[in-house]
Amino acid sequence: MKRNMLATAALVVASFTFAAPVQADVTNGGFETGDFTGWTGTGNTSFNGVQCPGPGPTVNSGNCSAFFGPVGTTGGITQNLTTVAGQQYNILFSFMTDGGTPSSFSASFGATTLLSLTNPGSSGYTNYSFNAFATGSSTALSFSFRDDPGFMFLDSVSFAAVPEPSTWAMMLLGFGAIGFAMRRRNRLPTADLQPA
Repeated sequence: MKRNMLATAALVVASFTFAAPVQADVTNGGFETGDFTGWTGTGNTSFNGVQCPGPGPTVNSGNCSAFFGPVGTTGGITQNLTTVAGQQYNILFSFMTDGGTPSSFSASFGATTLLSLTNPGSSGYTNYSFNAFATGSSTALSFSFRDDPGFMFLDSVSFAAVPEPSTWAMMLLGFGAIGFAMRRRNRLPTADLQPA
């Protein structure tokens, strides 16, 4: 009986493992290739590029980051990500501003605007995290910038599928069953555990 409960709980957890959405990722999200490999430039691409000075104040992680300084109009980068329609995704990125005006920044996932700033104040890297749903098999992740007097920096871009609540519930049920079976086993007298 105890072994059957443990086996059932393990099966539930195994089912969760195989049913969970596959993790996704952004190509060259840290710009570690030293260029915009994986990304497509949009709008005004003057004064946009990638730098690799190594760890420092303009790099959030790794050795490289992207910088953007379009003057007069906006410009940026976009990447079409492989997604599943109806699946929720967590989008993360790190962004740094210099406080110059006029300036603007926006980030979007498909038709969903994640963040929109006008004349943001000066700050070091701020880590952002947003959840948004995909509506098709391909979703554009886009960043748009304008910074007439200076530069903004982008780094550490990533995204991953968010497990559905039913999947989390299945996992918790499996862990609960394992815990229950182990607790019952530990409570049994030693004599009951001996083979007949």
